[in-house]
Amino acid sequence: MSDNARSGCGKNELARTPVHFPPVLNGLDFLESTATLLSVEGDVPPRNLKYAVVHLAAAVETLLKARLALEDPRMVWTYSDQYDEAKHAAGAFRSVDWEEARKRVKKECAPETELLEPRFFKALADMRNRFAHVGVTEDARTVEVLTTPMLDFLLAFVHTDVLPLVPDDEAAGAEEAMDRIRPALGKIRPLVDQRLEHARGLRANYILPCRVCAALAVPINGDDTLVCVVCLHDYGTPTEAAWTYADSSEYEAVTDGGEYAVSVHEECGGPATDVPNGAAGADTEATVFLCLSCGSECAGVCGYCGQAVSAYAIPEANMCDNCLNYKMAKF
Repeated sequence: MSDNARSGCGKNELARTPVHFPPVLNGLDFLESTATLLSVEGDVPPRNLKYAVVHLAAAVETLLKARLALEDPRMVWTYSDQYDEAKHAAGAFRSVDWEEARKRVKKECAPETELLEPRFFKALADMRNRFAHVGVTEDARTVEVLTTPMLDFLLAFVHTDVLPLVPDDEAAGAEEAMDRIRPALGKIRPLVDQRLEHARGLRANYILPCRVCAALAVPINGDDTLVCVVCLHDYGTPTEAAWTYADSSEYEAVTDGGEYAVSVHEECGGPATDVPNGAAGADTEATVFLCLSCGSECAGVCGYCGQAVSAYAIPEANMCDNCLNYKMAKF
């Protein structure tokens, strides 16, 4: 007997690789494939568009059913009263179609969630069926017009209605999948355009480039958290976001010593640091010293009190008004 046979190595090793795609991770895998197919440079090849439609349709159906299963696995069955746990685990049952899944999600799981009208789901399902059964001859723009709102909806649905409910044993895998998906989203021009259209109605004092998807899509509007409106990456509080944009952390600043990369803005008390200004065409990325709480540009850090200031009273001395007044009060 060979050493490989004795040790169980060799060709048989491949058979032992687990295939683990629980409902949410399965749906996210289809979504990841869709984002990857659509995020190529230049015109999207027809083959990419075909598989994007097929995989997006699979992602929609799978994630709607995953949401039902998170609520109650019985709701995935066409006839819920016939639910059998063993048959469910084996997939030996008839599940609801996309139309019924949408209805049940809206009625039983998330009545407050805005779901796209049924016509969008039907159009995607019909195009997927044509690709699978009779073939398709369409202008590429038609496919983009169809896939963009569905992809837009699905991202919001996953962010709001699925990820917060994912079981602990799947949460890390789900977040890892989203980390792979988000960078691709900023390269899908129709999706970026649509999501930025949503953002135009937001109250924003400044809009940052997203570090994950690169879209100019992170509004600063005084909210408790900063979230990219394109890929929905959550940067956390303004202070957490400031340290992220500074490529550092408060822990590193304390342990490594030296100057803090994040300062306190004297006017609002928010965090200020250097961030990309989103200007296009520069060989090196231009930055602006900005408060990530109120969105105000700062002139710099006062050399006396260490706070970020909107303007210096004495620029040559890097002294702010408050420090100047304090100095003058001594005379």
